[in-house]
Amino acid sequence: MNTIKDLGEFGLIEKIKKLFDNPENAIGIGDDCAVLPFDKTNLLVTVDTLIENVHFFSNHPMDKLAIKAININISDIVACGGYPKWAFLSLSLNPEMKTSSLEMFFDSLQKNFSKNNIFLLGGNTTKDDKLSINITLIGETDKPILRSSAKANQDVYVTGKIGCAACGFFALKNNVTESNECLEKFLAPQARIDLIDKIKPYATAMIDISDGLLQDAMHICTSSNIGMDIFLENINLCESKHLSNIDKITFGEDYELLFCADKKHRNSLLEINDIKLIGYTNNSKKLIIYNKGEIIIPQKYGFKHF
Repeated sequence: MNTIKDLGEFGLIEKIKKLFDNPENAIGIGDDCAVLPFDKTNLLVTVDTLIENVHFFSNHPMDKLAIKAININISDIVACGGYPKWAFLSLSLNPEMKTSSLEMFFDSLQKNFSKNNIFLLGGNTTKDDKLSINITLIGETDKPILRSSAKANQDVYVTGKIGCAACGFFALKNNVTESNECLEKFLAPQARIDLIDKIKPYATAMIDISDGLLQDAMHICTSSNIGMDIFLENINLCESKHLSNIDKITFGEDYELLFCADKKHRNSLLEINDIKLIGYTNNSKKLIIYNKGEIIIPQKYGFKHF
């Protein structure tokens, strides 16, 4: 392996993980957030970067870009069972950017920070040809929910509708008509902070869907040393005809929640609006996708940077 592309994104993460000592009494690399026990609570720390023409188009509306930038971080905090509290913001800016665009970004960011009770504590600015947005977000939880805590013979659930962001991206890239729902899911996704209090009492393991439902399901399988059977017909999929159902569950950027729970809680969970039972865990250590009884073998499972 001579290049990062040969190594792959997750191979790179594993290589980095092996180079550094594991923290004592804390959870480091390998989940949606680092978990740091502190006094009688747990701090959750996550960081995400958005780069122009990698994660968003150059003509992405700046107010919606601010919504996206903070919500992809909030989604990580929520996936670990917490609420966001404090943020650090770093920006790489083109000196020729209009100040009106930056003002639009900050106005939207401030409103979303206020809406979610987040305080901006600091950050950094630097110069670059491309716009880059990096947010470190710190949250808090009394009980962390990890990817590694699922067991065999549990139910698998997902929130919301899957694939809308994929269809929105396709429409914007190819200049075709698409629903406002799909466009907004790509341009300005909303983390499912509205559901965390309802899910948290039951979830044994959880992850947010950023890289594709299948790939993120595989992360739970790997971390928990289990397998899963996922049933495509049970997933609430975007109705758009622009992409196949497999494309919709492998694109990512849904920022919905995928979680496991004991079967004894099934009735309680199915009473919650916007949650679907889509599969079951087992001891196979394999992720198998079914469509009306037939096994599907996708060409890819999700998004990878390299």
